[in-house]
Amino acid sequence: MIRALLWRGFRFAFGMFSLLSLSAVAIFRDGALFQRPSKKEKEELTAAQEKFWDLSKNPLPGLNHKFVTLKNGIKLHYVVNHGPDSPNWKNVTIFIHGFPDSYLLWRHLLTSPTLSQSSILIAVDLPGYGGSDGLPNYSPEFMLEIMTAFILRMRERYLRQGVKFYTVAHDWGGIVGARLAAEAPQLADRWIILSAVLPQQAYSNVTQKVASSKQMLHTWLHWPFSSRLLKKALTTISPVLSQGGRSFYIFVMNLPKPLANWFGGMGNFWFLRIIHKVQAGKLNAEGKITGDVHGKEKAEYMAVTTGPGLEQFATGVEKEGKKESYSEDVKKRIKDYGWSEKIRVYREGLALSPWEKSLETVVGLSEIESRPLRFGSGAGLFEDGPPGSLKAPATVIYGKMDTAFEPKLCLGGIGDYLVNRSQVVILEKGGHWLPFEEQGIKVLEAVTAWAVEGEKEPLRARLERWKDVNIIVHKGAEVEYALSEQRA
Repeated sequence: MIRALLWRGFRFAFGMFSLLSLSAVAIFRDGALFQRPSKKEKEELTAAQEKFWDLSKNPLPGLNHKFVTLKNGIKLHYVVNHGPDSPNWKNVTIFIHGFPDSYLLWRHLLTSPTLSQSSILIAVDLPGYGGSDGLPNYSPEFMLEIMTAFILRMRERYLRQGVKFYTVAHDWGGIVGARLAAEAPQLADRWIILSAVLPQQAYSNVTQKVASSKQMLHTWLHWPFSSRLLKKALTTISPVLSQGGRSFYIFVMNLPKPLANWFGGMGNFWFLRIIHKVQAGKLNAEGKITGDVHGKEKAEYMAVTTGPGLEQFATGVEKEGKKESYSEDVKKRIKDYGWSEKIRVYREGLALSPWEKSLETVVGLSEIESRPLRFGSGAGLFEDGPPGSLKAPATVIYGKMDTAFEPKLCLGGIGDYLVNRSQVVILEKGGHWLPFEEQGIKVLEAVTAWAVEGEKEPLRARLERWKDVNIIVHKGAEVEYALSEQRA
């Protein structure tokens, strides 16, 4: 009880400190606190929203807007490159974005001729994002249930006998993917997870380091002149402190709703515009913003985040002789660009809360053709792996320059959480938004193509042309090859 109160107090205090610090930066560095969009900016955003969210048009070459209505009437929006004349023999690949994005995160991969030749490509808007309905709650009981139902429906609609199903997921989509790969692994033949932690693995590293440091500090109190012990305790806890500093914005998002919501809209959505600069490659190696995005490019980055504008609700897709459009739930999010709904994934226990599957989900999963769910971990006593281990082949991809994660927490012991035929790939010069980065796009295309084309050669052979892209963990048939931990 006391520990919980102390944690809540610290979380609030650090959140307020971060909010005040960010507000000061917005005011004194960027002069953004009272900024309003100009008439030209509004027109450019309207044009970008029409381009990507008008349901009567192709949002990207060869792709079409679609909707699917799932349990409890929740309607999700997705795009797909599969038309009435497309062959049915192709593998199926689903792309799942994260915060604060939409299906448009994947626009470079969705228009890849290489991937289109061998796979039906589907990109979905997460619940509460883009053109998809929100959820009553974003706990696993709602989010993982809905995403499982969506994938099951996509398998039913597009998957044919003898072909395979793949999932590519980023950021919060990656966390959803990691949980499904651990708790509903039969949904996909391979999970490609990028720029996201494996929740239980990262949490385990945090708790172990906190416990070890606490024990060392307790011992140090009995021998206070042992500077070596104190130094070791501080070194042990330093990755946790580093991650806390990297996650400052999460504490802001967990402040009381009025404060968290105000932060999102502050200064003409200043924080979102900072994110868009990072997405556009304006963050240098020292972690500083060096430039801006302008005009059409700026509007298109914002359209990725906002979802449809008011004008797009008059458009629709044909379904059973009727026009189907975005729901009223989506319309309600226009005013704040969906910020108050998007941040709920940070607030409502999605990463670590338990998931008790519904009977409908259990039955749906059981109907997928059975296959071994754990491909052998090589984990010794933990033959099934530690809690939260993935139970299907996975390729986990990180950018070494990703400022969102502390490497010692997200990579430490990760091999124990992976099954055979799994890998961890590091892009030495990669950041967080790999699907927007020039090299990141090419590497993701190569990894995804390798998977959907049948994994006919080692992944290393597909990546060897990039000297700064390294496979640091490879789980083979019987043994794990851990390569050069310092390179991580």
